[in-house]
Amino acid sequence: MGAAIGGGLAGLTAIGSGLFGLRTARLQLRHQESEAARQRRFESLTERRGPRSQAYAEFVAAGQELIDALYGQEHEFLEHFEALQRNIRKRRSNVAIAGPDTVVRAAGEFADEVRDFRNKMAHGHRRGYPFNHKHGLEARLEAFAKAARAALEDEGHPS
Repeated sequence: MGAAIGGGLAGLTAIGSGLFGLRTARLQLRHQESEAARQRRFESLTERRGPRSQAYAEFVAAGQELIDALYGQEHEFLEHFEALQRNIRKRRSNVAIAGPDTVVRAAGEFADEVRDFRNKMAHGHRRGYPFNHKHGLEARLEAFAKAARAALEDEGHPS
C-alpha cells in the first residue's frame, strides 16, 4: 500500500513538473514573439527615420522661409508669399507620405494657418505690416516641429 501511495505521489509530482515546464515554455515563447515583434518595429522605424527626418526638415525650412518673408518689404509681398505657400503645400505632401498621423495633422494645421493668413492679407482683412501678424504661423510651425521630434524619437515601444 505504501509503495502504491509513493508511486502515485511520484506520478503526480511528475505531472505537476511537466505542466509547470509546459507553462514556462509557453511564457518564454510568448515573450520571444513579443520581443521579435518589437525588434521588427524598431528596425522598421529606424529605416524610416532618415526619409522622415528629411521630409520634416524640408517642411520646417519652407515654413521658416515663409515666416522670414514677413520681415521683408511689402512691395510684391503677396506674390512672393504665394510662391512660398506653394512650396509649403509641396513639402506637406512629403510629410503626408512619411507620417505618422500626428505629424501629418500638425503639418496640415500649419498649412491651413498659412492659407488663412494669405487669404486675410489678399482680401484686406489684415492691416499693417505682415510681420505684426506672424505669431499664429510661428506657433503652428513650432507645434509641427514638436510632433516631428516626437515621431523621430519613437523607438518602437508599443503604445
